[in-house]
Amino acid sequence: MEEVTMEEEVASGKDGLPRRPGATSLGAIFRCSDLVDTMLMAVGTIGCVVDGASTPLIMLALSQVMNVYAATSSFTLRDIDQMSTTLEGLCWARTAERQASRMRREYLNAILSQDVGFLDMRNGGSMMYQVISSLLAVTLTIQGVISEKIPNFLMNISTFFASQLVAFYLCWRLALVMTPALTLLVAPMIVYGKLLAEVMKKIQKSHMTAGGIDEQALSSIRTVFSYVAESYVEQKFSAALELGLKLGVKEGLMKGMAFGTIGIAYTLWSLQAWYGSMLVIGKGAKGGDVFNAGVCIIVGGLALGSSLINLKYFSEATVAAALIFDIIECVPSINSNDQNGKTMEDVRGELEFKNIDFAYPSRPESIVLRKFNLQVMAGETVGLIGRSGSGKSTIISLIERFYDPIEGEILLDGVCIDQLQLNWLRNQISLVNQEPVLFASSIKENIEFGKSETSMEEIVAAAKAANAHDFIVELPDGYNTHVGQFGTQMSGGQKQRIAIARALLRDPKILLLDEATSALDSHSEKAVQDTLDKASAVQTAIIIVHRLSTLCSVDSIAVIHMGRITEFGPYDQLIQDMHNQSAMAHLQHFSIQKENDENIHQMNTTNASYKSSQL
Repeated sequence: MEEVTMEEEVASGKDGLPRRPGATSLGAIFRCSDLVDTMLMAVGTIGCVVDGASTPLIMLALSQVMNVYAATSSFTLRDIDQMSTTLEGLCWARTAERQASRMRREYLNAILSQDVGFLDMRNGGSMMYQVISSLLAVTLTIQGVISEKIPNFLMNISTFFASQLVAFYLCWRLALVMTPALTLLVAPMIVYGKLLAEVMKKIQKSHMTAGGIDEQALSSIRTVFSYVAESYVEQKFSAALELGLKLGVKEGLMKGMAFGTIGIAYTLWSLQAWYGSMLVIGKGAKGGDVFNAGVCIIVGGLALGSSLINLKYFSEATVAAALIFDIIECVPSINSNDQNGKTMEDVRGELEFKNIDFAYPSRPESIVLRKFNLQVMAGETVGLIGRSGSGKSTIISLIERFYDPIEGEILLDGVCIDQLQLNWLRNQISLVNQEPVLFASSIKENIEFGKSETSMEEIVAAAKAANAHDFIVELPDGYNTHVGQFGTQMSGGQKQRIAIARALLRDPKILLLDEATSALDSHSEKAVQDTLDKASAVQTAIIIVHRLSTLCSVDSIAVIHMGRITEFGPYDQLIQDMHNQSAMAHLQHFSIQKENDENIHQMNTTNASYKSSQL
């Protein structure tokens, strides 16, 4: 299936999520401003206007040929210019930092508030690169525009209009002739700014795709090395950048043509000198007024050209704002920030699936669950077995409400879970996945993750329950040991036990285990399995396994095939049954018993050998 990038999905709304109007204008970058920012921008704008107008006002003072007045005015204008420049820099820099910080917080909060289906619809590497780049480079682009480019634009525009006013005051004939000619400078820059916005959007897209490839390769560097795939990754990365290179050449040509038109200014100056001399000779205009009016027109023209240079950066900021605010304003179908919904004071933990139909948003044509029905009584432990792709992990995802079913409903103590407050619901559940996820922090912080106000005694108790305390205290820094990015400093079994400790610390009403002991050795597996059995004895538990030896102590086993339960019953009953998955269970039961007999025989042989050596 063809991959769709984030910005394409957001722009087109292909994921079916509602959208507000996208960020298509420069004003979009100010959406995170508050009252304080508005006041700062207003004061900063006043500073820009005064700063820009000071130069033509000085020219007006010089034209009076009054030395004392000119000197006094110059001193006064110099003070005003210094004060206005200070206000301009201080206010705009301050509001830029405030708005960029708020923008980063709102963007990250929007990403964390999206449902899992939103993330499934996008390439994983591109998604991660999108988050990182948007939090850093993209927001820095917007911050730079607010703090530097906008005040520079306002100052130069102020200089242009003030210069025109002074020029009309001093010599209106010269100003009337020369001002329309300035459109020859303005028109190319306006066209350049509009064309550049489209090019910059495509460049951003190509860089995002390349960044996703880069991020995936670095995060899976061991796999890249082991398969000697460095050249393949480089080729794929280069291919993704090829479009950006071509667009960069196009951008350069556009920029060269636009800025090449600045040469028109010299032609205008020549025209101005000729016409000014004609006014002095033929119309009796004062030479000082004509000269200073001409200088004002030149200064205004240069200021206008300098202001239009900022259109490039405005285009970049507009594209960046569109990427950010389309995500911020994307309304998820399952919103973790939504505080609406019911909560229950006493949760028993009874779960029921009623006629569930489900397909993943990224694969709507592939139905995973079909008229699925399952009831788990409070305090009961149910094991799920089945082939890969049969829908076992999907059931856990639906309980956590990572997704909503297409049809049917899921009940917790008789209440449909989509009527419950989402964060409250997830606080009643602990999930341990087959691939444990640890964060780049200490063991202590990983265990207490998601639970506030946790004492050290509770953390140690959870670690002991997960059979993790012994190896933790043997580490040089104990519970303060840093686990590394994604837990790379820990072994697979150590990561799994830390994840189990994290789940047990929450004392959940519902415990979900997806191959929770798969990464443990036989000794640790038995110890942890005993702990999980004790925990699940007082909690509702759903366990997914591929080895039936871990299901001996469950209350019931559900055999799932193609999204339906084909067999359901206690372990002993399924062992005697010779249908479908139960045949496999019977064989595995026999192999496990044989393996246990061989282990006992090996232990007896080892003990006998040891006793003989002592004799």
